[in-house]
Amino acid sequence: MLGLTLSTYLLLTAGIGFAESSTNVYLHPSSSPTRLAPEQSGFLLSSHLGLECFESPTSQEDEQWLLGQMDSTHDFVGKGGDALLVSMAEEDGKDAIPSTIQPSIVTSDAFWRQSTSSLLERYLNRAARVYTSIYSSSHPSYTYSLGIPRLLDTWTLTAPTKATETYIQEMSALVDFLETEPQDGERKFGAFDLQGLQLVRREYGAESEQYKSAKETLSAIFQSCLAKPNLNLAVITSPSTSSQGHRRQPPPSQTPMPIPQQPVGSFTRCFQTEDACVNGTSSCSGHGACVQAAKSGGQRGCWVCACAATRSEKGKQEVWAGEMCERKDVSGPFVLLTGTVVVLILLIAGSVGLLFGIDSDKLPSTLTGAVAPGLKRD
Repeated sequence: MLGLTLSTYLLLTAGIGFAESSTNVYLHPSSSPTRLAPEQSGFLLSSHLGLECFESPTSQEDEQWLLGQMDSTHDFVGKGGDALLVSMAEEDGKDAIPSTIQPSIVTSDAFWRQSTSSLLERYLNRAARVYTSIYSSSHPSYTYSLGIPRLLDTWTLTAPTKATETYIQEMSALVDFLETEPQDGERKFGAFDLQGLQLVRREYGAESEQYKSAKETLSAIFQSCLAKPNLNLAVITSPSTSSQGHRRQPPPSQTPMPIPQQPVGSFTRCFQTEDACVNGTSSCSGHGACVQAAKSGGQRGCWVCACAATRSEKGKQEVWAGEMCERKDVSGPFVLLTGTVVVLILLIAGSVGLLFGIDSDKLPSTLTGAVAPGLKRD
């Protein structure tokens, strides 16, 4: 009897903790609110962001459920739309998120065992293989400036602090993502872990003018997201680290759907899992994604970096290379430069040969008279 009572108590305690640590996911276009298992939550979120190809259902029931969810939503991938993933503290999201969208997913904190930044980094790595342009505040190669003047006009700051600088940088990143028009055939994906609003609340207080203005600005940006016809928005709100009382532990490695095996050299650095590759290469230095490949000897389960092209601040395409995608690939410009030099050498050689051929011929009398005026005429 004591054992039964203790078991019941533990189950009730776990149920209370489950409810208290639940995470809400807001989706737009929205689906019917539901409470899902952790795996199904991941399937639905990936499908909403156009990344369902990386999910591998563990059972036939999960696969049928995922297909049903994909059929019930609009053909997002076929329309070539964009996707935006935002994470923020639950305390800040209550007022900043427009009331027109409600939580579409309510799941336990077990789905977010890893830190939010790691979760967003995983989606960024996958999106780099599907989308043309990637936006993220976690990559130092991306600097945003389009939204800063407008934010300063609407939000007067007495003195810049770390909290305000972080907030302005994050809002500028969101504005830049929304206002940058992709070229024909391009698709863009953005993932932002918003910490600035929480920092402003902790520094100035929840009733301060700074925090109220910050919430209004973020709410206006969310309203702009809802007005975009081809944008799928996902906002994740979860209890802040201080309210949870413990650090989230990284989850066990997830197995994506099989992809074509790519042979790699015997001396290429390999990792046994995708998580090990992401952590060991700093997410391929932010210039690619970890993919599964096979070594030349037939070894499987090997993860390496597949480098991708990025765009600089001036819009110039940059190609990356290396085992960690840490250096720029200059082979293309080198071949172009070498070819240009060879052509110039051939032109110079041909010009010199032509001059020698002309020099062997006798000059006309008119030219001879012009260059030798002192000669006596007959």
